Amino acid sequence: MEIKDFPIDFKHIESFCRVAERKSFSKAAEDLFLTQPTVSGHILTIERSLSVRLFDRTGKEVRLTQAGRIFFKFAQKILHSRRDLFNALIEFAQGLRGELSIGASTIPGEYILPKIIKNFKTNYPKFFISLKIGDTKEVLKFILDGEVEFGLTGGKLTHKEIRYERFGEDQIIAIAPSNYPVAKKKRLSLENILNEPWIIREEGSGTQMAIENILKRKGKSLKNFNIVLEMGSTSSVKEGVKSGLGLAFISKKAVEEELNSGLVTRIELEDIEPIFRTIYIATYKGRTLSPIAFNFLQFLKRNVETI
Repeated sequence: MEIKDFPIDFKHIESFCRVAERKSFSKAAEDLFLTQPTVSGHILTIERSLSVRLFDRTGKEVRLTQAGRIFFKFAQKILHSRRDLFNALIEFAQGLRGELSIGASTIPGEYILPKIIKNFKTNYPKFFISLKIGDTKEVLKFILDGEVEFGLTGGKLTHKEIRYERFGEDQIIAIAPSNYPVAKKKRLSLENILNEPWIIREEGSGTQMAIENILKRKGKSLKNFNIVLEMGSTSSVKEGVKSGLGLAFISKKAVEEELNSGLVTRIELEDIEPIFRTIYIATYKGRTLSPIAFNFLQFLKRNVETI
């Protein structure tokens, strides 16, 4: 393989990485505020320079070739190094301009951070903020792998490299479809509802960890429930309940609109105390935060009352 002159063009590398992540030229172009032909041109330039094919195009989806996977691994490192360099220059200049990657589990990522980010960008419009959402385990992996500078999680997993700081609280409630017979009863015991169909989050979610901790005190586990579905997100759990598929434990923040409109009904459990879980700020112990991340964290803590 003959490699021709390959000047590093960060825009081309950014286009490549975004196509690899989104598996779509059109979606990558939309994310980068570019036209699809421009993104395609960036990829073609790299492929011609390296004399390799980086993507296989099958229908509407594109997939990395073996060469593409190798290039993706090093392209990510290049972009991370560029970000670190940029942050170092920002710190030297004592300015506030640059990129920040944050991780968050579902509830803080979908129901807490968007409003705070919007307010922050009003004050600091020159920031570019990337928010990666996953379950608690995934967010911690983002932090450990250096994909994000810090994360907000709804659970706490023991790891020697992770530092946790309490940020706020989230209440978890039981809900049912409004037309279910149990929804007509004001209060129920745990035994009354074990045989009802239940929808749960996947293992590793902060919601499931909080529920299991509470049930353990009662000598129970989610294994004692009639589980009919396991969902990968809070939104899908909510939609499952609205569709009449079963009951669920869910963040109150996630269903406030549905509760107010009567699409779902809250179930009061008389033998279980109110369930609260802590929202944590998780950071890597051995890593210094960039000035941008430090300033955003300070802003986040000042706005804790918004959650």
